[in-house]
Amino acid sequence: MTVDVNTAFVIARRENGTFFASTNLNIDFKVEHEATSFDVKLGCSEILNVLTNDDLATLIVAKLAQSSQTDTEKATSSIRQALSDKGIL
Repeated sequence: MTVDVNTAFVIARRENGTFFASTNLNIDFKVEHEATSFDVKLGCSEILNVLTNDDLATLIVAKLAQSSQTDTEKATSSIRQALSDKGIL
């Protein structure tokens, strides 16, 4: 089957239960069973969590880099602001 799309990627679950996402559509998958709707929801959720956590970590590191290493209060404030910007605080 051919479907015209704008972009494509794959989310798959390894045998150990971890998920991964790839833009490589030439991966030769050995599929144990057809994905259920639960598999799709869980896989998307796991990948979203990984990406969100990575974005948050990058933001926090950037805020820390802007802060003086000797100014703990300023660094703490920057971290709180970064968490607040992401809607966590």
